Amino acid sequence: MTELARVTLIRELDRIFMDQSALRRPDAARTLATAPLSGLARDFEELGDLPQALRAQRLYAALQEKGWDRVSARYTLARLEREADELSQAVDSLAAVRDVLATPGDDSLSYWQQVNLGRFIAEEHYRLTLALADADRSEEARALLVAADAVLGELSDNAAKGVRELAERTAARVREVD
Repeated sequence: MTELARVTLIRELDRIFMDQSALRRPDAARTLATAPLSGLARDFEELGDLPQALRAQRLYAALQEKGWDRVSARYTLARLEREADELSQAVDSLAAVRDVLATPGDDSLSYWQQVNLGRFIAEEHYRLTLALADADRSEEARALLVAADAVLGELSDNAAKGVRELAERTAARVREVD
């Protein structure tokens, strides 16, 4: 049954890739309804098909317009890339997250530091830093640790509370590989 579900999902993703106009909202022709792509990415991830999950998530991320949506989609993309051992791509995705946080283009991210999104972004930075350290990519790990600490420094005390232990463990691991 799982393979049949996977094939059905691949066909749906292929259909969207071939004709992105299928995502157009009937009530607002200039607006795309990208939720099906996000759902496909989650479904592929649940089935253990990371390459297809990445394919769906990359398109989903590329189609986001609001700052909050772009950050959320890219953070998820970075997580999937890390899990697929595509570490360089994950580093690039998190750099894109930081770029959007710096210049969001709208006010949707005005409070990202106080909510779970900020915590999740910081956690992903530290998890990717650990993965880089484990892969003996110490220079990249050190650079990302600096970025992770900067993100952590932006968070409210409440949001940062749950990340500090991971931050300390990550810093210790990076020191080990130096």
